[in-house]
Amino acid sequence: MILLLLLLSLCSCKPNGDTPDLCHSELDQQALFQNLADQLIIPRYMDFQHAVANLLGQTEIFSASPNLAMLHSLQNAFKTAYVSWQYVAQYEFGPAEDLNIRNLVNHFPADVALIQANIEAGKTSFSQAEAFDRGLPALDYLLFGLGGDDAEILAKYVNGTPQKTYYLEYLRHLVIDIETNINAVVNQWTNANDAYRENFIANTGTAAGSALSLLINGLNEHYEMIRRDKIGIPVGALTLGFPNPDKVEAPYAGISAELALTATQAAKELYLGQGKDGINREGLDDYLQQISEKEEGLALHQNIKQQFDLAIAALTGLADPLSGTIISEQAKVESAYAEIVKQVVNIKTDMPSLLCIAITYVDNPSDSD
Repeated sequence: MILLLLLLSLCSCKPNGDTPDLCHSELDQQALFQNLADQLIIPRYMDFQHAVANLLGQTEIFSASPNLAMLHSLQNAFKTAYVSWQYVAQYEFGPAEDLNIRNLVNHFPADVALIQANIEAGKTSFSQAEAFDRGLPALDYLLFGLGGDDAEILAKYVNGTPQKTYYLEYLRHLVIDIETNINAVVNQWTNANDAYRENFIANTGTAAGSALSLLINGLNEHYEMIRRDKIGIPVGALTLGFPNPDKVEAPYAGISAELALTATQAAKELYLGQGKDGINREGLDDYLQQISEKEEGLALHQNIKQQFDLAIAALTGLADPLSGTIISEQAKVESAYAEIVKQVVNIKTDMPSLLCIAITYVDNPSDSD
């Protein structure tokens, strides 16, 4: 940490004479931020917003007439929304940070005992954001974990009084809560009168709180959660080799490996500035390349891209449900974890040092994205 602070202080100094300012780049920061806002952040938020709107629509249909066909449609809408969330989890700044959106939407693993207590009490409101009784993890339990098969799950919603109504109402209010919060975030990014987008694009420089700092800290915190929460804790890398397969993300739906893969692809997308259309525009890699070219032979921008590819390839090889793969092929999951870990020093130490960005977020083992 002392070395990192020293490097940052050196980079922040103005150059003397012919000494190059290693923190300065000719890349237009505002063009970079505009690309990321218009091609990645806002479109991905709107994708998630649409997925949640569809999820709510399917929830209302299911609530009006619970049956197996409607349950399956609702389960599919849930999976689509959970995958879509992975693309916006890394943008926990601005409106998202104000709302603490990550904890409201995806604080896992779900606290089943708390959820059941809420349902039995007929509650339709939720605990503080730090609790584990809301968001996508709670929906995962209610849509996939209430029984051994879909018929048993459906029975919870059609049998018994007043429990039937309580289950349905809790389900509905979970989705409404997610929709309310994501709508608030999207509205602040896009509101014509006072859009956060304009402030974000204009927020140049390298100081803490600048757009560049927000992006790099957001990317690192997101990636750290992939390493720790999505893979590390479940496979036992952080518990002396003792696996915790029940700690995976979305354990009941059985899409944990897909979510980890998508989250890593989203991180690479942000790094490259690659929009939904697949076109690689201005990204953090371009900014880093211009800085690193001042030091002969340094190819950090390429190393980061290559390591993303290696981590993605390793995660692609993991089968869902991940909890089962951890039990049957623990070494394979550990190998994927090792590829993920190799990227940490690149993006959390080397890249911030070269770009004169301080890592300001605090690692919290209780957080998940």
